Amino acid sequence: ASALRFNLSRAVAIDMESATIAAQGYRFRVPYGTLLCVSDKPLHGEIKLPGQANRFYEGAISEHLQIGIRAIDLLRAEGDRLHSRKLRTFNEPPFR
Repeated sequence: ASALRFNLSRAVAIDMESATIAAQGYRFRVPYGTLLCVSDKPLHGEIKLPGQANRFYEGAISEHLQIGIRAIDLLRAEGDRLHSRKLRTFNEPPFR
């Protein structure tokens, strides 16, 4: 019963990063899980384990930040090209 309830549930964002991912995923109709997997993929290609987390973050924070800034610059420069009939409007209930 709990597995079925879990499958029928929808994730709710808690922190700013997750809220941004959830809102943009909803607006652009991209499943949240896809965005979270992409955003949380380690740059070194290995699974992040608790003991490795500090070393990973020390080396990856700057690189992740630069990737994010570049993505924002591309969205700013080419945002009009992202329009789609499937794009949700800001008049829809979740954005009010």
